[in-house]
Amino acid sequence: MTTDVEMPRPRFRYGWRSIAIAVVFGLLYAYVLWNAVGNLVNLPKELGELTPWWLLIVDVAVPVLSFAVAFVLGRRATVAARILFFFIGLTVVACSTVASIAFVQTH
Repeated sequence: MTTDVEMPRPRFRYGWRSIAIAVVFGLLYAYVLWNAVGNLVNLPKELGELTPWWLLIVDVAVPVLSFAVAFVLGRRATVAARILFFFIGLTVVACSTVASIAFVQTH
């Protein structure tokens, strides 16, 4: 005896709490991104031919990619786990930023 009843697939959506968390962390990521874009515009004027272009591009890409990865990984997670994913991504961005500042100052 078999029935052709399809089980509904669970929908993974962001609720209002998760959206609020994503917006708050998005603002933090946007602040770092704004500084990276500012460096991309202003550092070539100061450094001239010594500009580390690869580093400036990485500084712009890391916040965007990190936020996107945290957002996608948090789709199927609890609210606390989503906060943790965004926080881990933000620490990756902070480490990348500090490392790039140290590189520019030492070279």
